[in-house]
Amino acid sequence: MEQKGKSAVKEMLENNVFSISAYLKLLNGILNSFQAKIIGEVSEVKISAPGHVYFSLKDKKDGSVLSCVIWNYDYKMCGINLEIGMEIRANGFPDVYPPTGRLSFKAKTIQLAGEGEIKKEYERLKKKLEDEGLFDEQRKKEIPIFPKKIGIITSRGGAVINDFLNNIGRYGFQIQFIDSRVEGLEAVKDLINSIKTFKKKDIDVLLIMRGGGSLESFLAFNNEMLIREVVDLPFPLITAIGHDKDVPLICLVADKSVSTPSIAASFLNNSWQKIENDLNNRKQEIFNLFESLLYSTENKINNLFFVIKSKIEKVINNFKIIEYKIREVIPKKMEGEINRIKERIINTERVIKYNNPQRNLKLGYCIAKNNNNKIIKSVKDVRVEEDIELMLSNGIINSKIKKIYERKKP
Repeated sequence: MEQKGKSAVKEMLENNVFSISAYLKLLNGILNSFQAKIIGEVSEVKISAPGHVYFSLKDKKDGSVLSCVIWNYDYKMCGINLEIGMEIRANGFPDVYPPTGRLSFKAKTIQLAGEGEIKKEYERLKKKLEDEGLFDEQRKKEIPIFPKKIGIITSRGGAVINDFLNNIGRYGFQIQFIDSRVEGLEAVKDLINSIKTFKKKDIDVLLIMRGGGSLESFLAFNNEMLIREVVDLPFPLITAIGHDKDVPLICLVADKSVSTPSIAASFLNNSWQKIENDLNNRKQEIFNLFESLLYSTENKINNLFFVIKSKIEKVINNFKIIEYKIREVIPKKMEGEINRIKERIINTERVIKYNNPQRNLKLGYCIAKNNNNKIIKSVKDVRVEEDIELMLSNGIINSKIKKIYERKKP
């Protein structure tokens, strides 16, 4: 298929005569497909009035030179100031400029080549931002105690998002996710666009996450344009960006920085886990208190029963003493009257036993008390929505009055 395509292009070129403009347009269409990364030493730098940068890259080995250009916006996004003698890596494609017929390499991104140069630029920008106070703790926002709406920026293709989701608790979090490149300088534009999108959303906290990697893979997170984009976020920023020695600059301006997505998830879980544990402890305390009150009330009822029983037995014993004395000193003609009194006393004993509160409670009756711990004898002693206490034979029920029906007098 590819061979057929080449043959068709060759046939078209051989059988047609092109104007210069048409030929250059055709040529650029072909050249634009040859996107590549090139490395070389900056040998010339010119900045135009609109801010576009024209520069040349020289091959150190044989001195070959290639003219290059990068547009103003792309240049600012790369976050480096080109200087003669710098060794850089440019990503772009060849292009012929029609007005002059000059071939140049149109760069989309440029970055320093070599770990030494990258570290040098890192230290320069770090000092600049530090002098501006962007790393100061007092300018950082507090993370909400109970965050609910969480924004996440990371790559859908990596393990990072799964690591986070596997560790975040089931506390009703509302998670919004934007897929973004997070590798190398090419990720800057994606990251900035994602942040701008979240600035328009209603979230409590934003997370930017990625895994570990080489120094070059973190270039996006040491980019000045990206860092300035997150400085004025209307909500707190948490970064979970794996790193070793050189902490990415975005982590230094973030409101909270951790090394892994799982730690970020644990951090967000913390306050929810604590309140969940506190609620469980409170629930157990209430249960223990209720159990203690039931036990105490049961003891009071039992003690009351024994007091009543003791008094009844005392009455019976006194009666027996009186009965004996009466039989000794009163004539037999009073015996009938005495028997009637005895029977009345026995009936009284039965009534007392019948009206024993414990017996009534066991039959299904209860003793109702209002908020003032007074026994409820009339519907006028209570009001709607008042809490009342119902004492049963084996415990106490706390209840709330919903309606009151007053019985009309006949």
